[in-house]
Amino acid sequence: MPSLLTRFLRHPGQRLRLDRRAALLLAALLLALICLARPAALLPRPQHDWFFVVDITQSMNVRDYGEEQAAISRLAESKYTLRQTLRALPCGARVALGLFTERSTTPITRPLEVCAHFGALDETINGIDWRMAWAADSFITHGLFSAIEQTARNGAGFHLAFFTDGHQAPPSNVDYLPKFSGKPGAVNGIIVGVGSRQPGRIPKLDEQDNITGYWELDDVMRFATFGVSRKTMSVQDMENYHGRNAPHGGNPAEQADAHLSALNEGALAQLADTTGLGYMTLTKSSEVVSRLTSHRMANWRRAITDLRPVFALPALLLLLAFYLPPAFFTRINKRARSSLRVLRPHFKPRRIT
Repeated sequence: MPSLLTRFLRHPGQRLRLDRRAALLLAALLLALICLARPAALLPRPQHDWFFVVDITQSMNVRDYGEEQAAISRLAESKYTLRQTLRALPCGARVALGLFTERSTTPITRPLEVCAHFGALDETINGIDWRMAWAADSFITHGLFSAIEQTARNGAGFHLAFFTDGHQAPPSNVDYLPKFSGKPGAVNGIIVGVGSRQPGRIPKLDEQDNITGYWELDDVMRFATFGVSRKTMSVQDMENYHGRNAPHGGNPAEQADAHLSALNEGALAQLADTTGLGYMTLTKSSEVVSRLTSHRMANWRRAITDLRPVFALPALLLLLAFYLPPAFFTRINKRARSSLRVLRPHFKPRRIT
């Protein structure tokens, strides 16, 4: 059997083709090695900066997502949507997390880059629990205004995503709600309305999240606990009335279903209009994820950009070219030589006299 060197000497054309194919393989290998070094550069690109706030009050435990036997709570659906959003955000995006209960929003993480801290962010979202609430009340207006202030503190360009069902507990006196002192639209973002439009019973849960009962009408406040009463009172009523000790407000009968909870779209949409935020209902998680990761919710800023695709694609093409049959390269060479013969007479050098 002739040696490899003998074959090269007998067939110089074949040797040339092998050399070119080897060059393709070598170039692909070099590009692959560059990819292993994880090249990156600081380039301007659209990036997402989000402050995700989740309502953890007890109404978020209402299970109205999915079929009755396998229904999950509003809080669980919110967490699932946030985790899916985290997976969809590109590297370079920054995320901070916060919780709302009573009348304030409290950050639980500082802004973190999603790829470098994906595990920590994902685990934190998964661990959000209604038992983290430090008070049982739920004043949505106060909490949203507080969240907007916290968003601005995270840095310029940060957006707010506020997940809540809009359930007020105890009911608020509209005459004493706080006024928005900021500039509408100064903080961009979205209010995500969570829950069904049909009122549902608020469950009581044990340590394992098993339902042990439901809140009844006698267990909850059915009227505003702050504000001057507008009722005409008799002398006997006035003797037992103390204005500073949680007066009942104007019309307690209006809150006869205070023990039930439904998505309060009207109030949330009005708050969105007041603050300049957007509003959407969490019907499908994929729709919310698309909204949160859209270019409309992005800022142009310099961020670390992964350059591996720039080198990986040419390496793949060179590797595919290596496996092309030798006849392909022979045909290319013939066409190239034919083109040179045609063009050569038109480019004859002129003699300068």
